[in-house]
Amino acid sequence: MKKSYSLALGWWAAKWLCHIWVLQYIEENNIIINEIAWTSMWAIIWACFALWKTPSEIKKLALNLKILKLADLSFKKWIISWNKIYKFLEQIFWNEVIENTKISLKIIATDLNSWEKIVFTKWKIVDALRASISLPMIFTTYESEGISLVDWWLKSNLPVLELVWNNIIAVSAIRDMWKKIIVNRKIWNFEFKKWFFWYNYEILKKTITILMSTNEDLTLEIAKQIWKKIILLSPDIGDYEYYDFNKVQELSEKWYEEAENKLNNL
Repeated sequence: MKKSYSLALGWWAAKWLCHIWVLQYIEENNIIINEIAWTSMWAIIWACFALWKTPSEIKKLALNLKILKLADLSFKKWIISWNKIYKFLEQIFWNEVIENTKISLKIIATDLNSWEKIVFTKWKIVDALRASISLPMIFTTYESEGISLVDWWLKSNLPVLELVWNNIIAVSAIRDMWKKIIVNRKIWNFEFKKWFFWYNYEILKKTITILMSTNEDLTLEIAKQIWKKIILLSPDIGDYEYYDFNKVQELSEKWYEEAENKLNNL
């Protein structure tokens, strides 16, 4: 009899699109998924999966996704408001609620007021996604009944501890990323050496990645101590940037190959 697995899904900007090909491998090989926990943008993909949308439908959605067209600039609070993105999510999920999905879902956010995690197992899917996608300093927070919600990666980027079952497939997008600081940039065939903006951008990007990797490592260590059996998928995608939404196909091949290598004996 085949084992059932839970999925813990980590975050890092454009890499969320490539979860589609992990999903494709899971579907092709009839791997049974009984529970999913995630945070941030990848939640859109797996909410679709939990509602029985097919990999081809999800792939079409991702490839047609125009991030810049959904960016509703607003400098009153933070950079991007929610009007366009919320309408986009409503077109996909309508009034569906988490408790009606075929697979147990946990959508996670951080409450800025209490510093605690909020795990949505019941709620309108659109609102739970809205809270979980709220990247600090980029998107406006989700305000509801005295809580101010943002992305859960602040506390834990790989939510294995929120899963009930012990057999877990964990997907991390930040292993071995950007080990070297790139100080030269080419823009329209002009090379900028040690340009102030790019140099500081590289340092900030590397700093955030170190913080996220550290909290993932801590989470995985705790999970192992409480007897959770984890298969970690973490392809080498260090050459890609967080804004490479136009490189879905290239990234997807690495993710599919990683799933093939790690999951072929399940």
